[in-house]
Amino acid sequence: MKTAVIYKSFLGTTEKYAKWLSEEIDAALFRFGQIKRDQFDNYDILIISSGTYASWMPLTGYLKRIWQYIKNKKVVVVAIGAAPEDDEWSKKSYKRISIDIRSKIKYFKIPGKLGKQTGKDIKKENLEPIIKYIRSL
Repeated sequence: MKTAVIYKSFLGTTEKYAKWLSEEIDAALFRFGQIKRDQFDNYDILIISSGTYASWMPLTGYLKRIWQYIKNKKVVVVAIGAAPEDDEWSKKSYKRISIDIRSKIKYFKIPGKLGKQTGKDIKKENLEPIIKYIRSL
């Protein structure tokens, strides 16, 4: 299946993960805004990724804006941030994605970094559950 990885990165972590992921699964790679509406039709699977920032994720608004064009696709959302998945801030970030959209996506949260930290938890291995899921489709 043709796959696209679409991302927004402020600190570079999301970009690093997006590049690793696109290489591993042989997917096209786009920043938010680079892929146009009519291009969504070229892909079966869309992986949309951004960082999390105190319960805010750029991907939330992006998903809302493009949902009418991608709602019949397999959509995987990858949130990247310093807080673990079970942290209250991470839960708030996830819940900001509308319930209509949440019910139709597969969601992953993987480690990022906080500000200018070294990002010692940023490893290719963090992508393994996502890669396994994509390959199962």
